[in-house]
Amino acid sequence: MYTEPKIFGSEDLKKRTYILFYLDGSRVRIYNGNLLGKNLHPNRVNNLKERDKLLNELLFEVKIALKTNTLKIDSKPALEEKLYTTKEILSNAIANKLSMDISSEYKRNLKYIYAAFIDFLNTFEKESDINQIKLSRIEEFLSRYNSSGTYYMNKRRDLGVLFSAASKLLQQPVLLMKNTSTRRTQSRLHKIYEPEQLKSVLSYLKTNNQHLYLCCLITFGCFLRPHKEVRKLTAGHFKKGISEIHLSGNENKGRKVRVVYIPDYVRKEIEALLPYLKSTDNIFSKNFQPYNEAYFNTAWTRAWIKMFQLGIIEANQTIYSFRHTAAVDVYRRTKDVNLLKSLLGHSSIMVTLKYLRGLGEYNEEVLKDAAPRLEF
Repeated sequence: MYTEPKIFGSEDLKKRTYILFYLDGSRVRIYNGNLLGKNLHPNRVNNLKERDKLLNELLFEVKIALKTNTLKIDSKPALEEKLYTTKEILSNAIANKLSMDISSEYKRNLKYIYAAFIDFLNTFEKESDINQIKLSRIEEFLSRYNSSGTYYMNKRRDLGVLFSAASKLLQQPVLLMKNTSTRRTQSRLHKIYEPEQLKSVLSYLKTNNQHLYLCCLITFGCFLRPHKEVRKLTAGHFKKGISEIHLSGNENKGRKVRVVYIPDYVRKEIEALLPYLKSTDNIFSKNFQPYNEAYFNTAWTRAWIKMFQLGIIEANQTIYSFRHTAAVDVYRRTKDVNLLKSLLGHSSIMVTLKYLRGLGEYNEEVLKDAAPRLEF
């Protein structure tokens, strides 16, 4: 198996030109006609016109030899070390990433971008060295995702992860992704609930969807993420007389053991459920298997439309707004960023600061007021 031979060279006569192709996964460079029994030496001439003429003749002869299977390279200098093709190295890169302890959503995104990119590449690009892919081709692929800045940057990040993994496998940098264009992203605003509005929303949910009500109540009262943490809670997660929720490192985004305090209004709802559940039973599905990842998204979308029509809820208020509302409430009362970091389960104080800035609760003015003062 071989790829289509192509001419590679320079306008500089001092630099050697050659015919490049891949044969059974090995990169081959043909500089002259010696292997073909032809008197073709493009790198010996003294003008570009004559060199280009000889290069095209050499290219023609190489194609004929490949088609007739008469090109015998064996261990000649033209045969370089066996290299990974683009398809092979990206296949190994995706397999390596999927073997890691990352979220199912992250794995799904990487599998998607891998399949889409491989399908986009032509045969020569798939069978060539990954560094031979042109930047313009990467840009062309990413332009498929131009519908929004956030969508584009998410796909650019996912493809960049694969290229970074390929770099590690090759033990050499693959820098194409770093040179691709960026887009300005627009952060999604999870507008917080005001106190009276919060009561109205929770009252509506309690009457119309008990599962969604419990999810939102735990999200607010315990600072857990609704889709990744609350949805997967089992009876066995509730400890010490239903006063704490214990999550292991692989059950929360922070990847560390997390112990969460349960306020009385949440405990009251959980107490009514636990007597009927085994420790391994999910508190929503009431069996070992939790509901799928889209369960609360779907339920919330339906409930939101009705609440919006009733004037209970506003645009940009989401299921995550319960967690954000709780965070703002704690910060306004305590001004303790370290406490909030612990409650939210953030990996670092910088994440919490960005979180507060995104909610409009922590800005440069706050930093200015907090700066040390020196008076003479």
